[in-house]
Amino acid sequence: MKWYKIFTPELKELIDSKNLKGLSLILREIHPADIADIIRELEPTERVIAFRVLDKTKIAEVFSLLDPEEEEELLRYFTEQRVKEILLEMSPDDRTQLLDELPASVVNKLLKLLPKEERDEANLLLNYPPQSAGRVMTTEYVDLRTEITVSEALEHIRKTGPDRETIYTCYAINEKRILCGVASLKDIILAKPDQKISEIMIENVFKINTTDDQEEAVKVIQKYDFLSLPVVDSENRLVGIITVDDILDIAEEEATEDFHKMAAIQLPEEKYFRSGFFKHLSGRVVWLFVLILAATISGKLLQKYSLALSSIIALAYFIPMLMGAGGNIGSQSSTLVVRALATGELTLRQWWKVLVRETCAGIVIGAVLGTTAFFIAIILLKNTMLGITVGISVTTVVAVGNLAGAATPLIFRYLRLDPAIVSAPLITTIIDVTGIIIYFEIAKRILNI
Repeated sequence: MKWYKIFTPELKELIDSKNLKGLSLILREIHPADIADIIRELEPTERVIAFRVLDKTKIAEVFSLLDPEEEEELLRYFTEQRVKEILLEMSPDDRTQLLDELPASVVNKLLKLLPKEERDEANLLLNYPPQSAGRVMTTEYVDLRTEITVSEALEHIRKTGPDRETIYTCYAINEKRILCGVASLKDIILAKPDQKISEIMIENVFKINTTDDQEEAVKVIQKYDFLSLPVVDSENRLVGIITVDDILDIAEEEATEDFHKMAAIQLPEEKYFRSGFFKHLSGRVVWLFVLILAATISGKLLQKYSLALSSIIALAYFIPMLMGAGGNIGSQSSTLVVRALATGELTLRQWWKVLVRETCAGIVIGAVLGTTAFFIAIILLKNTMLGITVGISVTTVVAVGNLAGAATPLIFRYLRLDPAIVSAPLITTIIDVTGIIIYFEIAKRILNI
């Protein structure tokens, strides 16, 4: 049982009795993330009352932690003034995320509530490509001119810090806003007061362009353990930063997207229980329809080899074993390679190492499974030649399946396609077709049929 559920009945009772003071005292001591969980347990009208007792800063934090559907529902109950207060308290990146997920008609109404400066800022961020660094960055960062002293920098941080998303990493810029370096708050505090920022900053700055994919930001921050990453435009001018809290959300989003692709499911626009039943089905049916059409090739191949199959009907006994072994190992190797490519552990230049490694792995695993299949065939049917046929077929199909599963994501990456599209069902279907051809061609030669 989650601990916040303990408070839910008590909060409901306070809401029903209109004890707003008591409700405020309890919520004041609870973390915004936990308040968001509590809010989800309340009825719509109860949620509005709970939000009413929160202060402006906390209400924006809690609101940004809710799902888009929950945010949209709450907006219907809030007054325009309350909505305006929430939007102004939200950080630019959270506000962009909210506006990005709402219907266009709602977005237009919300933008009209914002002052010109915030409205222009929101439009600027929304105009960047979807899933780009510019779309997820925040403009609330600390920038310091390179020529100012440490004492001046500290004074600047004290003045602007309360309105910034983070002050732990400060970015040095020149008069044209060109990014020149980076300095941590620790370095600034420990430096001598009369030292210039240009003397203590690190000039070799890791940065990302506004049009770069957000996944690139995830890779950089994960590799170097940064708390934030500067975002620059085409002229190397500092325009924003991406913070580690947003990176965690992006990483989860990207991983979820890859898992859906690898399972041959279209990425849903909403969470599992919030998507409509038929929308939930549509995301799965499309790929399954394609796979069914592809699987008909297997049926046509069995029809082609029907003469061989009718000669020795026992060949049919081992088709499920053969297809299962090849499909499963192909799915395993494709999953390993797709994940290694996604994390940067593997690059396209190492393709030959991957193929050699997976070829050897396929041969070894195939030999083990093939030997097992040989003895199973001997025990069940007491036919040595059939056992040899099955054993060699399993060994070959497993080796080929493992190699195909590893090679296909590499081919997709070479073609500049997302390797995650190489779904397990797709690999399985391809290897099923290949396995049937291998099995019956080997049977024709060994059994002379």
